[in-house]
Amino acid sequence: MSAPDKPKLPLQAFVMSCLVAGWGLVYAGQVKWAVRVAALLYLGVILLGVCGVPATPVGLYVFATFIVLVKLGSATAAAISVRKNDSPVASPSTRFHVLYVVALVILTLVLLGPLRGPTLGFKTYFIPSGSMVPTLSIGDYIVTKMRIDAPQVGDIVTYRYNGSEAVKRVAAVGGDTLSIVDGKVIRNGENMGLFFAPPERVKDPRYLQTPQTVVEKDHVYLLGDNRDVSNDSRFMGRVAVEDITGKVTGIWFSSDRSRIGTVFH
Repeated sequence: MSAPDKPKLPLQAFVMSCLVAGWGLVYAGQVKWAVRVAALLYLGVILLGVCGVPATPVGLYVFATFIVLVKLGSATAAAISVRKNDSPVASPSTRFHVLYVVALVILTLVLLGPLRGPTLGFKTYFIPSGSMVPTLSIGDYIVTKMRIDAPQVGDIVTYRYNGSEAVKRVAAVGGDTLSIVDGKVIRNGENMGLFFAPPERVKDPRYLQTPQTVVEKDHVYLLGDNRDVSNDSRFMGRVAVEDITGKVTGIWFSSDRSRIGTVFH
């Protein structure tokens, strides 16, 4: 602890805790409580992630609410603590403040980076193009489940392609045969109709016919619901299962409010 400081500001304590969990409590000289708050927040985040809670729109709202409540609660406690101690009080050194913040920032980056899949298990995306209209529209924000089993026909998935990620629907899996005849998807000899594509999105005569193809093992055949404008497996070929990064579970936010909360099974 350093020597007593000049009187502290409640608002500063509040803002510090909003920025970094428990930081305002460190500022108030309540180091033990700061560590407890940080432990509560990060252990809670990991537990919710491991249980798969944030991998759906509703679960993501719960996840975000938990984080906000912990931060607001600790921020309020820090502001009250500072306000009750009008006289200068001893507080941790600047070095301790830096170490505390850096440690939590690094932990956050690790959770959002290399440990995101096994711990948090979800990822969010913004839809910038119309290849999946009307299922997914430009302006939608989607959430995906990163821990998934083998992809199933009909699943909407995100995948890596040419250094970026995109979203399409699984039309066939390894071992299946697939062709398109008059715009209708034929899988293993079964006519699956337009396969989620609205009739007005399947009109371009250039794309109404596709020769039969066999999907190799550990690959999937992807199609966009907006068939006439989608760059999918008809042009880029099949996609390896290992390149699938998640299954879309729903829309958690959208410029069209009526779409918020839409769930995909």
